[in-house]
Amino acid sequence: MKKLKIGFVAGFMDGFSTVGLDLFSYYQKELDKLSEVLDFEITQYKKIMLTIKDAREIREDLDAKDIDFLLLFHPSYIIGDLVFEIMKTGADVGLWAIEEPRDEGPMPLASFVNMSQNSGIARHNFKGRPKKVKWFFGPMDGEFFKPRFEITVKALTAKKNLRNAKVAQIGKLADGHINHYSDVRDVYKYLGVDVSRDYEVEDIIAMSEEMPESLVQKELKDLYSASYSERIGKDKIVNSVKMFLSIKKICEENDYSAVAFSCWPKLMPLEGMSGCLINALLNNTGIPAGCEADVLGTVSMLLLKILTGSSTVLMDLPKFDVKDNSLMLWHCGTSPFDMANKRGVKLERHYFADYSKDENLKDCGPVTDVIFRDSDITVFRFTGDADQFYYFTGRTFDEDKKTFDGSRGWVKNLMLYDEPVKVIDLMNTLLVKGLPHHYPMVMQNVGKYIEEFAYWMDLKKAKKVEYKDYLYVSS
Repeated sequence: MKKLKIGFVAGFMDGFSTVGLDLFSYYQKELDKLSEVLDFEITQYKKIMLTIKDAREIREDLDAKDIDFLLLFHPSYIIGDLVFEIMKTGADVGLWAIEEPRDEGPMPLASFVNMSQNSGIARHNFKGRPKKVKWFFGPMDGEFFKPRFEITVKALTAKKNLRNAKVAQIGKLADGHINHYSDVRDVYKYLGVDVSRDYEVEDIIAMSEEMPESLVQKELKDLYSASYSERIGKDKIVNSVKMFLSIKKICEENDYSAVAFSCWPKLMPLEGMSGCLINALLNNTGIPAGCEADVLGTVSMLLLKILTGSSTVLMDLPKFDVKDNSLMLWHCGTSPFDMANKRGVKLERHYFADYSKDENLKDCGPVTDVIFRDSDITVFRFTGDADQFYYFTGRTFDEDKKTFDGSRGWVKNLMLYDEPVKVIDLMNTLLVKGLPHHYPMVMQNVGKYIEEFAYWMDLKKAKKVEYKDYLYVSS
């Protein structure tokens, strides 16, 4: 993953105390240490910005080095013209003011006063397209710097790594899933993600038949040591492993970060199997794999993977319960193995095998039959033309509460945008807003990172629509 590049800069105006300049020198060393902890690159500009010429030279150097985030330190007052000049950088901007060293007498620094001025410059002087900034205040280990800065590093690292990522759509959008259609030009326009349609399901099948036996057997050994199987034919498991290895090879050769794989309408009739285990194995290895060629759902999974470093999965939402304010997340069976509770991972038939009259589907599968372990979760999705989003959080619970076979779990402690929400209001929002019915999930609460990522990316938030018995015009 690409590291965030941060430039640390300070300005000064004669007539103020130089105490803040000593702090600037000290914080340079501390940011060097913090860069190791938060995994970013830091470029220190030790020359103090005093003139317009200084500001221009630093700005040009920031852009030449592709700095992602300018952290402008306020050791005292800085002339606004200098700030306007350096804010012309292509980098996102943070403004950091410090506390005055004393509470009375002549004001030593005017640091916070100046930050207030400069946040105004960011909005007022970039007419029509205000410069986005985030403010920080006080000591580096204080409440208004450390947690705020950590969130910014995560959010901007995600922004950097999502842009120019390559995602493969393998196979056509699943029949009937026309609500998951995405114009890939919009996905690139708003998110910078390049979606490729260079491979079809038939290509994967053909490649799988050429997969070296030694690789297949090694993968099967690992698979059997991490799971157990019921009712599903061994041939379907072997074919899944071969296709997983084929897609993994394609990803490595083409630098794909994620895959939207379509298991039907082609894989099922051609091979009498689903793509669930294929996707689960990809998810296991850290390659987000979305179901039914849902591109935007898969890109949403990729963001969750970038933010957390953890495996993700694409879910459906078949049930909710107003009695205990919970909902069930479920899908056929593509869960990565680390999401399972102590019951473990069972390789099973797809539910089509129990209901279809097609003899070719009587051993359809395999799926990963998993009950989720107890964990915080986040469901997040890009929507609209990739210019909108929503997310909710909660916690999985109660493995004894009845669920459908597949990858699944009940979720309580529901929060929509970091605010407690009634499940009926959440369901109403999803339905009234017509939000797509695939729910990308990760087993962490990453709401604060999503919020800031969306801010820097100019994304619009789908607003909550409280449930009522009648339809109404919402604001």
